[in-house]
Amino acid sequence: MQRVFKTAAEIDSSLRAAGVRAAVATVLAARAKPYIWLETTPVDDEAEIALGATKIGGAPDLPATMPWPWRPPYPDHEERVEETQAGVDLFNSRDMAAQQAETLEEFRKQLPSEEFEVFAAESAKVDYSKYNLDFLVEDARRTGEPAPLGFIAQVDLAEVWRTGPVDPDIPHQGRLLFFYDTGHRPGGYKPADITGARLIHDLTPIDSLKRAIPSAELAAPEQKVRPAHAAASRSHFRAQRCVLHAGMWPPHFGSPDWDACEIKAKAEKTVQNWWYEVTRDGHDHRFGGYPLQLQGDMQTECALVSKGLDLGGSTKWNSKAAKRLKPDAPNWLLLMQITSDKRAGMMWGDVGNLYVWIHRDALRARRFEEARVILQCC
Repeated sequence: MQRVFKTAAEIDSSLRAAGVRAAVATVLAARAKPYIWLETTPVDDEAEIALGATKIGGAPDLPATMPWPWRPPYPDHEERVEETQAGVDLFNSRDMAAQQAETLEEFRKQLPSEEFEVFAAESAKVDYSKYNLDFLVEDARRTGEPAPLGFIAQVDLAEVWRTGPVDPDIPHQGRLLFFYDTGHRPGGYKPADITGARLIHDLTPIDSLKRAIPSAELAAPEQKVRPAHAAASRSHFRAQRCVLHAGMWPPHFGSPDWDACEIKAKAEKTVQNWWYEVTRDGHDHRFGGYPLQLQGDMQTECALVSKGLDLGGSTKWNSKAAKRLKPDAPNWLLLMQITSDKRAGMMWGDVGNLYVWIHRDALRARRFEEARVILQCC
């Protein structure tokens, strides 16, 4: 079962038991935040899940008059096509085969004859002529057209607050419904990536909700021509019932709250060992608190991207504009973490997570349309 710490004192004790110095354990535990773990169970029939209840996947419960959410064309769709085409050109079958031949020649010089023959035999099994990535360009071209968003999750906020505390600015009533562009899957590092996500705060009474039928365009296959080895992009996920558990969790490495702890490098290694031990695979569905991040600092990423900086290149992170914007990073709050989930049929990149973030000012004003989504994977 998932390890859930109920109090900051439990975190402190666990850190010390793992060999983390008392002073470091205390400062990390002191910065722990409450969150809600969404423990999922598959259901045979989605009717087993009550209208308006918290769930992952399945169909959303929408007001009877609300249409299925669609996204408009991405405003930078031409740039997306150009970037994708450039990436595909780098991995054409001819050049990949040539690279394979060069690698074989290098290993021929370095390996004993018997070992090389084994390596060469395995390499020969890879047929680069089958690796046609043109479907990626076709996917990118579709960003110039409107498209329905895939339903990811809905959270009953009253149930959240009955389970335990979260950030005080999070509403106590209604539901948050999360939709995402499951066809294009924007990573969140471009300003226009916000086009591919929708977070809806719905206060409709339960008896006025209906279980929505997915858009016909979502039910149809999204990729008409896609090689057999390419992973399919799911647009409808199997419903998972959720049981909610209150927990506490400390800040992750590299986040603004982690940096504020001023932990030295030697102690940081011990904390990392503890972290990997208690999280195991580093994945769960959660609401509020800190994320289990898989790559870099997402709060700073949100602060920069929301103000128009495209972080596709590393140089923007340390630009003068970025330095002016970075102090606003702590004002970005995690609302949801939705992980790759085999039972739901969800896979975000290479066993990654989706993270839904919102600025505190937008949260207080209930401007949920300003929420941003980041996709990180291993």
